[in-house]
Amino acid sequence: MICVIPFPSQLAKRGEQFIDLPYAVKGMDVSFSGILSYIEATAVEKLKNNECTPADLCYSLQENVYAMLVEMTERATAHCDQRDVLIVGGVGCKR
Repeated sequence: MICVIPFPSQLAKRGEQFIDLPYAVKGMDVSFSGILSYIEATAVEKLKNNECTPADLCYSLQENVYAMLVEMTERATAHCDQRDVLIVGGVGCKR
């Protein structure tokens, strides 16, 4: 369901409601498969029941993944006693 949306980051800008999604960070390991499986399993039902909009799902996915990546990056920088991180290319360059 979510995979057929051509620009989920654009749709996420219109999201208003945060949907709780699985948060899978353990140490410096992260897993995205649980989030995608959860969305694929529940998105159709939530949309049918008007519990959320596609924009809400995209917004929630984006915020959840961002939080997971930030947490993992903060742990890695602390572990290596570093203060700076360089994020380059692709999505890392988007505003």
